[in-house]
Amino acid sequence: MRNFQHSFYRVPQSPLARFGLALLGIAILAVSFFVGLIFLAVAAGLAILGAIGLTIRNWLVGRKKPSGPEDLRHVEYRVIRRDHDRD
Repeated sequence: MRNFQHSFYRVPQSPLARFGLALLGIAILAVSFFVGLIFLAVAAGLAILGAIGLTIRNWLVGRKKPSGPEDLRHVEYRVIRRDHDRD
C-alpha cells in the first residue's frame, strides 16, 4: 500500500511563506473578480445596444401605413347553429 501522506502539497512551515501564499490567493481572487466585472459590463452593454437597435427598428417598421387592399386581410365565415342542425 502506498503512503499518500507526503505525496500531496503541504502547507509551508514558514509564517512568511504562508503570508505570501495568502496574499497571492487574495490577489488572484481580486483579479478574477475584476475581469468578471469587465466581461459582465461588456455583455450588459451589448444587450442594451441590441435592445435599443430593436426598439428603433420596430418603431420605424411600425410607422408604415397600409398602402392598399393587398395589405388587408379578408376572411369568409359562416355561422352554424347547432340547435337547428339537430332537427
